[in-house]
Amino acid sequence: MTPEGKILEIVKRRHVDFFGALPCDRNKKLYDAVLAGFRSVELSREEEGVGICAGALMAGARPAMLIQNSGLGNMINALASMSKLYSFALPIFMSWRGMESETIVAQKWMGEYVPKIMKSMDIPYHEIRSLDDIDQIDETLDSVYENNTIRGYLMEPAVWKGSDFEPDSSPATPAFKELDNFDGTMPEPKLTRFELLEKISEALEGKAVACNLGIPCKELYKVCHQPSNFYMLGSMGMVTPVALGMALCSDKKVISIDGDGSMLMNPSTLATIARTAPENLTVLCVDNGAYGSTGNQLTATATWSDLAKVARGFGINNVVRTADPDEVASALGGGDGPLFIHAICKAGNANVPNLTLTPEEIRKSVEEFLREPYES
Repeated sequence: MTPEGKILEIVKRRHVDFFGALPCDRNKKLYDAVLAGFRSVELSREEEGVGICAGALMAGARPAMLIQNSGLGNMINALASMSKLYSFALPIFMSWRGMESETIVAQKWMGEYVPKIMKSMDIPYHEIRSLDDIDQIDETLDSVYENNTIRGYLMEPAVWKGSDFEPDSSPATPAFKELDNFDGTMPEPKLTRFELLEKISEALEGKAVACNLGIPCKELYKVCHQPSNFYMLGSMGMVTPVALGMALCSDKKVISIDGDGSMLMNPSTLATIARTAPENLTVLCVDNGAYGSTGNQLTATATWSDLAKVARGFGINNVVRTADPDEVASALGGGDGPLFIHAICKAGNANVPNLTLTPEEIRKSVEEFLREPYES
């Protein structure tokens, strides 16, 4: 059996059914086979895959990631402040560059540091250097989901030497998507984020709502707490990836309440949303031009950056920009997504108490909601 075939047989037998993936030249055949044989997301950035897999897990999937080891660097905070915090299971299959016969000098440092990074984060890992070493995947993969842990599988390029594996897939054909015209007029803000949430709370009821960390979470908890709310307690920039994972693996309507500061940290997820196009996903981007939770320092949207046009440029066709809460509520109850609502608000925070929920309580509550049979 080829190494690629052996890995695919193991992950299928262990009921992995969802992948977040980015390609590497050394394991491109495995990558193509994963895309062809599994429900999968072609990621724009590795970090977002951590969030997408978390959302998929809560919706009932058994997710995994397939990446190049260089991507571990931009995943560290999300793994620590989200995956570990909420005990999200995540096996990570990494092409281990920088090792034997590496010709790209830039790969060598990260190849050396990856095991040290994994050790420093108390993430167990396995060095897959031969066909026999692949048995370690079979022996440990179930435990990742049983114990809600993270585990790494470092696959050295030597593993693939001499393999005649050919994936059952064909190269993608580019097909540029034309977008409708968009009125780029910027309205004057009328309400603060808290006031907007008060006005639209009825439109949020009964939906899976993933809310950005810090004060937005506290404000939502005050205005519209419900079992289906996922409150992000860490990982700035990751709430929309989590919502995307929920939407891709559930029939429930999913709303991401994100902010301009957070969206600027991970805008590439908008490209992934356009690419995967889940009809049940709405991103409500509350843009007040400020980092509210750290003291209302100005963000780039306060003066020159336009997130509605960014969303359009990434390929999301259904974009609404408004400062009117009635229009926001109407859009939330509207038709097919993916939908990006650019809600223009005033800066400012409400004086609301902290959440009294633990990460485990938040996760279990959302899981129960997402895994219930869908009722339209």
